[in-house]
This record gives sequence, structure tokens and C-alpha cells, in this order.
Amino acid sequence: MMGKYCDYTIFDFLDDPDFMSHLKNPDLDSALTLRDWRASNPPNAEAYDNARLVAERLLSVARIIPSDQFTDALYADIDTAIASRAETRKRIRRYARIGSAAAAFVGFFLGILWYVQATVTISTGNGEIRSATLPDSSIIHLNANSSVTYRRAWQWFDRREVYTTGEVMLNVKHLNVDPSKKAASGLFTAYSGDLAIDVLGTTFNIKNRDNSITVSLLVGKIKLRDRNAPTDIRTLVAGDEVQYQLGRLSQVLPVGEPVRQSTSWTSRNMVAVNLSVAEMIQEFRHLYGQEIVVRDTALLNKRIDGRVSLSSRESILYSLANILEARIETKGDTIILNSK
Repeated sequence: MMGKYCDYTIFDFLDDPDFMSHLKNPDLDSALTLRDWRASNPPNAEAYDNARLVAERLLSVARIIPSDQFTDALYADIDTAIASRAETRKRIRRYARIGSAAAAFVGFFLGILWYVQATVTISTGNGEIRSATLPDSSIIHLNANSSVTYRRAWQWFDRREVYTTGEVMLNVKHLNVDPSKKAASGLFTAYSGDLAIDVLGTTFNIKNRDNSITVSLLVGKIKLRDRNAPTDIRTLVAGDEVQYQLGRLSQVLPVGEPVRQSTSWTSRNMVAVNLSVAEMIQEFRHLYGQEIVVRDTALLNKRIDGRVSLSSRESILYSLANILEARIETKGDTIILNSK
């Protein structure tokens, strides 16, 4: 396992969960292993030493309060400097050295501050579906025009947090902690708009489109809460699907089939059950960023049942044209469907 460390930079070490775990909770085996690896004089030994120094200082940060003796001595130095030019020049040179050290410390501190505050964003564009793995081995799937953002210093925080836009399905890794402890290490929270979703280990889908958030739970159990309110909104069990809009649950769908339909996009399909043409056109806009205009607006209320392929922009347009018996016309970024 130690072989992976040989190519690490300082930030790779700080991102590594095994490295951080050893510093937080050292044990004899890991200490001996790291000591033997460092004794082998690897090519990136300096990066390892600097990463260890950064992590140990950050984990042991404490406020420094100067003593009365230090303060008195400082005033005495200032008085002496005013009284003697020669002494002033000596002290200027000494303070210059202190200033250089202080500047180096400030740069070091700002580097740590940047690392703690920096984020990583995974995103998709028009028509793109993407899967990725989070630092805790949780799996995320992103629909088109969606994103997931998390802290770069993921391993330094007890609560795992991600911020989502668009539509995302998450398969969260269970870390075997007690959910009754609010500050327990390992809790996972996903944010979407004003909605927060607390989980331990589960699979669920979040869809945030047009100021309406739909949460579909496939496996496990989750709690929903408003980020601006202290109490939970609702607890969901596997098979539940809810819609959240304007600070409240606007719809609770029955258990079962809707949840399976809500994640069909991961296999590039849409399962339509009494879906209106207007809703299908709206979904197309979210996926591909283009507007579809239907000349005969009465057709927007037509209902669709069945499976629609999302494999390409053309496949959706072909399905719509067949359903409406319409011709496809393109003007700039706008697609127009005219009745034959």
C-alpha cells in the first residue's frame, strides 16, 4: 500500500484518508509502517514532511495569548529604539528578519486557509450523463446540466456534505455510525436549494428543476429538512417520493413505481406514465438547453405512456414528431413542430 505514496504531492497526502486517519488516531502498526517508508528516503520525502507538518499544526491549532512579560519587553524595545539611532538600525534589521519569518508564516497560513475553503465541482453539459466517485467511495450519477460540489478538504470534516444542482442520483456509502447522534462522524448531507437531506447509507435521486425539488428514495431511510428551519420536514422510507416547493411539501407520491421511473434516466430512458407533451418538452429543455415550440398548443395536453429513449437529442425529437404526427423545423436554437 505504501507504494502509492511515492508519487504523492503535499496536497495528495492531505487528501489521503489513510494518511489523515493515522495522524488523527495513530496506532503502532501504521506508525511503524510510515516510519519505515520515510526511512527509505523516497523521492518525495519533502512533500511528506511538509504535509505532516501542515496536518499536525492544523489539528493542534490553539489561540496564542502573549504574556505580560512579552508585552513589557516589547514596549521597552520601542523606548530604547527611540532613544538611540544606532540601536534603531540594529532593531530594524532584526525586525526585518522577524518580518520575513512572519510573511512566510502568513503565506503558509493562507495556503492552509485556501485548502480548507476550496471546493471541487463535478458538472455535466447539454445531453451529458456522468458518473463519479466521491472521496468516501460514495457513487454519484449526474443527469444533463447538473452539478455536485464538495469541499476539497473532505477528510478533515466529520460531516460529509455535497451541494447539488439539476438532477443527481447518489449511492451513499454507509460508515456504520449512530444516526441519533447529531454530530456523529460519518453523517452525509446533500443540499439542493433550500432543502437538506440527511442520510447515513442509502440510494436516492434529487431533481431540482424550475424551483421544484423532487426527492425519490430507492434504498434506506432519509430525513428532509429546510436549511432555514430547525425541525425535520419528513422522514422517507424506501419507495417514497416527494416534491418540495416554496418551503413545503407540495406532493407526496405513492410508494413503488414512481421511484423506479424517476431514475430511468441513468440508463438513458424516460418511463412515461400519463406524461403530457408539455412535460416532455420541458424535460428536453433541461437536458439539451433548447426550446421546442408546438404550433397547435392543444397538442401540449396530449398524454404519453411508454418508454422514450434519451440516448440522443434526435431520438427525443423523433419520438415527439411521431406522437404528434408533426414535421420538425429548426430556426436558430428553437425547434418548431408543425402538424402535417
